[in-house]
Amino acid sequence: MIRLPIAWTVLMAWCGTLPAAACAQEISPANQLQLAQRAFRTGEYDAASMAAGAVLRDEPANAPAVRLLSRTLLITGRVAAAESLARAFQAAAPSSGEALVPLGDALVRQGRLLAAESAYVRAAVGRASDSLTAVLRVAQLQFDRGDLDPAMATFDRFIDIYNERRSRLTSRELQAVAEACRYLGRDNPQMFRDALKALDEAVSRDSLDLDPVIRLGELFLEKYNSADAQQTLRAVLAVNPKHPEALLAMARVRLFDFGADAPEFLQRSLAVNGRSPSARAASALLLADVERYDEAIAEARLGLADDSLAYDPLVAMAAIQFLKGDSVGGEATLGRAISRRPRAADAEATLSEVMARNRLYGKAVAFARRAVARDPKAPRALAFLGVNALRLGDMEGGRKFLDRSFAIDPFDVWAKNTLDLLDTFTDYDEVKTARFTFMIEKKDAPLLSLYAGPLAEAAFDSLSARYGYRPSAPIRVEVYRSHADFSVRTVGLAGLGALGVSFGDVLAIDGPASRKPGEFNWGSTLWHEIAHTFTLGASAGRVPRWLSEGLSVYEERRARPGWGDDVSPSFIAAYKGGLLVPLARLNDGFMRPRFPEQVILSYYQASLLAEMIERDHGIAAIRQMLQAYRRGLGTDAVVREVLQTDIDQLQKRFDAFVRTRFATQLDAVGAGRIASHDDGSAQGVDWDGKFADAMRAGVALLQAGQSQPAAAQLETAKRLFPSFAGAESPYALLARLALEAGDSTRAIAELSAMTAINGDAFEAHRRLGDLMAARGDAAGAVAALDRLMYIFPHEAAPHEILAELAAAVGNQPLRVRERRAVLALDPTDRVEALYQLALALTDAGDRSGARRELLRALDLAPNFEKGQELLLRLRTSGGAAALNRAPIAESDTRPAGGQ
Repeated sequence: MIRLPIAWTVLMAWCGTLPAAACAQEISPANQLQLAQRAFRTGEYDAASMAAGAVLRDEPANAPAVRLLSRTLLITGRVAAAESLARAFQAAAPSSGEALVPLGDALVRQGRLLAAESAYVRAAVGRASDSLTAVLRVAQLQFDRGDLDPAMATFDRFIDIYNERRSRLTSRELQAVAEACRYLGRDNPQMFRDALKALDEAVSRDSLDLDPVIRLGELFLEKYNSADAQQTLRAVLAVNPKHPEALLAMARVRLFDFGADAPEFLQRSLAVNGRSPSARAASALLLADVERYDEAIAEARLGLADDSLAYDPLVAMAAIQFLKGDSVGGEATLGRAISRRPRAADAEATLSEVMARNRLYGKAVAFARRAVARDPKAPRALAFLGVNALRLGDMEGGRKFLDRSFAIDPFDVWAKNTLDLLDTFTDYDEVKTARFTFMIEKKDAPLLSLYAGPLAEAAFDSLSARYGYRPSAPIRVEVYRSHADFSVRTVGLAGLGALGVSFGDVLAIDGPASRKPGEFNWGSTLWHEIAHTFTLGASAGRVPRWLSEGLSVYEERRARPGWGDDVSPSFIAAYKGGLLVPLARLNDGFMRPRFPEQVILSYYQASLLAEMIERDHGIAAIRQMLQAYRRGLGTDAVVREVLQTDIDQLQKRFDAFVRTRFATQLDAVGAGRIASHDDGSAQGVDWDGKFADAMRAGVALLQAGQSQPAAAQLETAKRLFPSFAGAESPYALLARLALEAGDSTRAIAELSAMTAINGDAFEAHRRLGDLMAARGDAAGAVAALDRLMYIFPHEAAPHEILAELAAAVGNQPLRVRERRAVLALDPTDRVEALYQLALALTDAGDRSGARRELLRALDLAPNFEKGQELLLRLRTSGGAAALNRAPIAESDTRPAGGQ
């Protein structure tokens, strides 16, 4: 009979395992152990501790009880208690090795690696029931400190163990085999399939053990399968909603999927184990993403509570120091992390990832290069190096590193998708202007280059004058016909909701054909992304997300009427309902929104703040802010230095600005609340009020056929919220009523007002152009149809009409552009399109260009009489004077004279 030491009795009482009520109960040790196991499995960790402690009180040599209690203590962050428990067991049963692996695990958590290895070796040699786990742990310690050859040799022996003893291996032993296979995947990626197989068998061997299920979820995520990872981990959390490791893994899955609920899972994990190094590191990096650097460093330090050299928190802390501009401190902290794992690329690879998330792509490449130099076989580091090289415009280098990464890890869907996308680049043309290089799909390049080039050059001139900064030319702009391709270029996966992205001097945007007409304005999107090039460049990439996005939206509004966001009922309702993010944490609205619509609201909120700053302090203050960020200052310091105030006072000024500017709208819309889907997830902002009442009444009257009362209600709605200009807005409905009544003048007025606010309204712009042309207002029609081309230029008819109108108003350059657009759309009668372009070029004074197009037409149709006549006139000595005296009519469209 083994006696329970007094020290152990004190330990269990301190752990809360020996309450008087529990001790008084007469329950057999076997039943107590079952209770403990059940409580542990469902996350009732205090109850598990009590029950396991009661077992050990009666049976001090009960190995399953000591392992369960040790696991409970470790999983809840009571590391020192776990060590004391294991040592007490070994003192009570010195001939037993059953507590040596738990002892080693507790020592590893405290960074006492040599002592841990000694415990594992003793367990392995002593043939403890978990000796195979002990062998694995020794190899893992060897691998981490850089002794790769003996570690890999040990991992390889697990394959023989599996093949020889497969049917006799326990669930825990199969988990050890799976982990060994995961390490072997470094040299043979197919070993990950064996790891998956071993974990499946482990689950089958012991369906009550959640650990192999969690490892399955982590393995799925490691191999980029977030769907199966999430499904697997949700199954675990359905059984144990408090499992800190499952919660941490789920947080990582949600981050992978850009889920807004990742912080929630992380906080739930920390609520169970607040001393987890990995969870604290993840939490620190989430804070860094929203540029709350001081809080992030404090969070990382909490992860060092048990081990001052814990790898993950040190890596997170180093990343944050680099983000703050503290390179000296960052290198020192990084060095401490690397001392623990000197041949692992993970530290610098994580820094590369963090730098890229914070738009410091040059630093991302530099850290990825260091990671690859440390471990040339690290696929994650190679992938980060490849992707970020592409973001900087190094297409050849980026492909090379992605090829190497994918050869090592063929499960990397990001690398595969990006390589597949690069394979399609042979289908793209490069179109160069003075300061831009456009990459556009061949079928779209002749059309889109007519608009994108001049617009980009105009943006460059405007923005360089405003920001006093000139980016290095050329700026690369990639225009994607497929939104999925754009998404892959941006994040490696399809499904991104954005329209464009700026990597600094490299931009990518959705082309107009990527979405239905009227869903967005591609010209406005291009201007927005070019603005990022200037603000990122002027600040060396250190401008906070809220200011960069706010300035880009603001610059859209400044560029052309109807471009950029305008105030919406949702914004007003969110403001009144307290649903907007405070200015002090405005980045949260972009990176950690409470509900999906908060992202869009934050874009507009930030743009208003940028507009207010320029109104009150001038563009010079914004320039100074960008320079201050470039020097490494944070937002609080920038606001104090440049705006001579603090963030709280800035909030008060902003509130006054909003209340004054939108007094009418604030009176018309009630306080909003977050609407929910049927499953309880946040949906958007519900709003009501006088404006909503007027809209509902107007629509109801329209449906009842009562046009005049409906118009009155819609006029009221328009007065209450004049910037509401969507497809079912008062403007659109009133224009429809006017057209039904034959009142084109009123319809033109409504559509003019609507399109001045809503630059995305394709049908409204087209109808406005038609109505103005029919009324004889050629100049007005030209303006409307010209704006249409930046919404959706892929329909031929508007180009034909605009070309004719341009001729009518004498705008020959516009006429030539539109005739080229018609030709780019591959018309059925290509000969006639070439002829019309030649006419336009002739009247624009470009005789050589006109001859060239006529020769192309005659090459297709040698007997084309109109072409022959015009070519002859151009070649006669007096042709130029004759043509200058009498421009050829745009309506001259006689059929071709044969083929």
